[in-house]
Amino acid sequence: MAKLELEDSGQVFSLEERAEYTLGRSDPATHSFPDIDLAPFGALDAGVSRRHAKITRLGGGRYYIMDLASTNYTHVNGEKLEAFEPRPLADGDEIHMGTLKLIFRA
Repeated sequence: MAKLELEDSGQVFSLEERAEYTLGRSDPATHSFPDIDLAPFGALDAGVSRRHAKITRLGGGRYYIMDLASTNYTHVNGEKLEAFEPRPLADGDEIHMGTLKLIFRA
């Protein structure tokens, strides 16, 4: 079962129900409601954009992450992602969105 773990919080987000998830922070004023809302976990202070990144599941249990031209970038294992360029994810990959850290578990 694929999931994202929010480091140091115990919060886990399942990636099993859909083929695609947007990650970011909700903002009712702009009608921004991502599939995985990181606002309750300090996303604004951490520099997470409203629509920061997207995780897509393809056949065979393969997952990809893509930065959605976020202000503070998305990094996987320390490597900055180029906007709209999908990158494969592997078990244990560390994802930084701004200063917020998530771990991908396959």
